[in-house]
Formats: sequence, C-alpha cells, structure tokens
Amino acid sequence: MLQHLKSSVTNKFLIKIKRISIGRKIFLSFLILFIILIVAVNLLILNYQKKSLKNQINENISTVLENLSKDAIDHIVLFDPLAIDEKITLIMNNPGIEYIMIADKNGRIIGHSSKKELGNSIKFDKNTLKKWQYVDHEGIWHLNIPIMAGDTFIGVLRSGISENKIDQHITEVTKNLKNYIFILSLLAFGVTVFMSFMLSKTLIKPLQRLKNKMSHIQADRLEICQNPSIVLCKDILSCNKTECPAYGKERCWLIREAKENCKQCHSIDCNDCYVYKISCGDEIGYLIETFNEMILKLKNSLEELDKATKEKLRLEKSSAMAEMAMTVAHEIKNPLNAIKASTAYIKSNFEGEVLKEFLSIIDKETERLNELITSFLSYARPIPLKYEKANVNKSLTEVIKLIETEVKEDGKILKTEFDEKIPEFYFDNHQLKQAILNLLVNAMDATNRGDTISITTSKKDSKVLIKISDTGTGIPDELLNKIFEPFFTTKTTGSGLGLACVERIIKDHDGNIIVNSKKGVGTEFIIELPLKL
Repeated sequence: MLQHLKSSVTNKFLIKIKRISIGRKIFLSFLILFIILIVAVNLLILNYQKKSLKNQINENISTVLENLSKDAIDHIVLFDPLAIDEKITLIMNNPGIEYIMIADKNGRIIGHSSKKELGNSIKFDKNTLKKWQYVDHEGIWHLNIPIMAGDTFIGVLRSGISENKIDQHITEVTKNLKNYIFILSLLAFGVTVFMSFMLSKTLIKPLQRLKNKMSHIQADRLEICQNPSIVLCKDILSCNKTECPAYGKERCWLIREAKENCKQCHSIDCNDCYVYKISCGDEIGYLIETFNEMILKLKNSLEELDKATKEKLRLEKSSAMAEMAMTVAHEIKNPLNAIKASTAYIKSNFEGEVLKEFLSIIDKETERLNELITSFLSYARPIPLKYEKANVNKSLTEVIKLIETEVKEDGKILKTEFDEKIPEFYFDNHQLKQAILNLLVNAMDATNRGDTISITTSKKDSKVLIKISDTGTGIPDELLNKIFEPFFTTKTTGSGLGLACVERIIKDHDGNIIVNSKKGVGTEFIIELPLKL
C-alpha cells in the first residue's frame, strides 16, 4: 500500500513537470544550473585564494628566514645583537611566526623574539649542524637552520611557525573577498534571472524556424559544438578514395577542398548529402552543424584579419625604418667619400710612419662605414627578384664553398644532407644565396670549436624546405620575436640588417622562414619556398 502511494505521488510529480511549458523548463533549468555553478565557482575561488595565500605566506616565511640566516653571519662575527634584534622584530610581523631564536656556536642565545630568553643557552647535538623541521602536538612547525660562514659553523637559527595562526590570518584576509563574491553573486543572479526569462521566451519558437535563421546569426564564441550523431562519409558510402581531403575526417562539409571535390565527382551539394543529413538527424542537429560552420568561417576570418593586421604593421614599421636608413645613408655617403679621397691624397703625397698608420685606420674605418651604408641602402631599396630556373642544391653548394675553409680553420664541423630528388624550380639565385650566406655567417658567429653546423634540403608537398641548424649558444626566448626586426643586433659590430634582409628575400619569394632555438642548445632556421616549376 505504501509503495503504491509513493508511486502515485511520483507519477503526479512527473505529470506536473511534463505540464510545465518548455519556456518555464528552460527558465528553471538555467536558474538551477546558475545556482550550482555560482556555488561551485565561489567555493573554488575561495579555496584557491586561501591555498594561494597560504603558499605565499609559507614561501615568504621560508625566504625571510633563509635571508636572516645569511644576514646574521656578519652580526654574529662582529657580535652585534642590536642589529640581530632589529631584524628579528621586523620578521616577527609576518603572520604565523611564533618565535625566532639565533644562538652562537657556543649555544648562547644572542637574539630572540622573546627578550627574556636572551643570554640563555641551548644544547647542541649532531643534528644542530643539519637543516631540519618537525611539527609538535600543537601544530607548530619548528625549523632549524645552521648558520655557516663558508664551511665554518658559527651559529644556528630556529623558528616556530603556527599553522593555526596562518589559517586565522587567511580567514581574516579573505573575509572581504567573501563579501564581494556574495554581492557579485546576487548581481549575477539577477542578471541571470532576467536573461533566462528572455532566452526562454526565444527558445520556445519552433526549432525549424531557428534552423532556417541560424545562418544569419553572428556569434563571438569560437568553439565547435560536439555532435554525438556524427558519422564519417567513408563508413556510410564505403568510399575508398584515400586521396580525398576529407577521407577519415569528421565534418567533411566543413572542408572546402572536400566540398569542391564532391561537387565535381558526385554533383551533389553538402546540404543535400546523405552523410550530412544522418549526422544532423533532427532540427537540433541541423542547428549544431550550422553553428559549427559559422564558427569555422568566423575563426578563419579572424585569423586572416589578425595576420593581415600584423603584416601591415610590420611593413609600415619596416618602410619607415628603411626610409630613415636611406636618408641617413645618403647624407653620410658623400662626406665619407670625401674623407676617403682626402686620405688617399695625403697617403700619396706625404710620408711618415705615424701618418701612414693613422691614415690606414681612417681608411679602414671609412671602408667599414661605407659597407654599413651599402647595407642600409640595400635594405631600403631592395632589388626586384630575378627569377631563373636553377638547382637549389647546387646554389647551396656554391655558398658552402665560400665558408668551408673558415669553418675548418675554426675547428667546427659542417654537415650537409641534400635531397637530390628536388627538381629545378624558379627562384632568384643570387638573392637566395645571399640569404643563405647571412644565415651561415650567423651560425658561425654563434658556434665555438667542436660545434656543428648543418644544412639540409627536402621536399614537402609543393614546398622546398631548407634547414640551417647549429649546436651553438642559441637565442634567448625573450629575443626570438625581435631577431627579424631591422637594426636589431646583439653583436658589437654590424648593422643589424642581416636577418631582416633574409626575411625580406624569403617573403619576396612568397615563402616563409621559421626559427626554433633554445639557449645553450642551438638554433634552427627553416626556410619554406614554393616549388615554382
């Protein structure tokens, strides 16, 4: 009888729930979900904050105690108990510290947070020379830190840390945070009630209407919604075309190459495809896949926009710096030529060892400045590419011949591994060789005797890859994003235009250059060139 009554009550409750409108169900679901989420988030925030504060306090205490043990060396040697007392008093302001004691090598207490303990003695044992800690029955951590002057034991620092006091301090500190979270939760709850009510009114509209209008909705969440009904075209259609871009992949209708392939081979649009209809299933499925297509398009558009914006800024910056370099170079070049001509005249018309020595210095430095100015002008007024069909391996071999003698003299190892299957293709032979030479010179500057410099070529799809790597000093992480900037250099000499020119040459070839480096391990430059046959 009782079981029958319970079943009857349950059935009545379920019937009442079923009678509730869809709008009210959605409204109540959002409220319940919000309450669960806000409670969970609040607990996570408070617990995380408490844990973080506790870790911070413990780390701070450990740090100040370690510093005190080091600072106390001079005060113990010079016997300056007043200075020790000042430092102890200052450190005692940290929450959770019960006491701090410093004793000299004889066990006499020369510093203590409790003044009545000064002058007393403590017993030393073999563990005094070791760093240790233990917790007593009252939950207080006791630490022992030996104070060493080099290898000589001159004293010991001991401290007690109360976990209870730290927890009390954290509770006091996080009290305001609790209040703020409570106020924010109330505000968020009010907003959620309003938004849930408005959203529930919207969602009761027919799902078919939502599906038809989904293509007109713009969203800012770049997450693809999962669909448990998704199927693969190779399984449904028993397709064996492994060369298809969508073979074995989910959502073939989101792959542009696959859509074009289906239109050409099967004369069918993805929206009419059997695989697409099975994957979508009902109206909700259509809504999900329409949403996913919209998100993918938006994500690609944002990525292209971001890439275009960065490239525009880079070009504007490079253009401004190039214009400045060209102006400065033009202004300096004529005076330098006059200096060089005057030096040559004096050399040929006057004698004297001292005079010749200083004139040689002037001539050498003038030549170096001329080379820098030539680099500036070359960067500011790049030579248009002159495409010619050539063998990239042969070009690299010619560049290597220019440096291999110097590499051997420096005691470094040069390794090459060329893919002989790479066909001849169109590129500017002269400028590419100049770019490779710049990278090899940088590799030589970054390596020491016994290090290895490697040059490899390979073909990947419609691209030719040229890798130049070394086992040298590497590039710090903070400098990696600056190495291609004009005039940026870590060398004491040079214009800072070498890598900037390399990047410009590769970009002019419609290629790409990637750098991977790790400090103390080495650096790798990867050049990707389009295979223009």
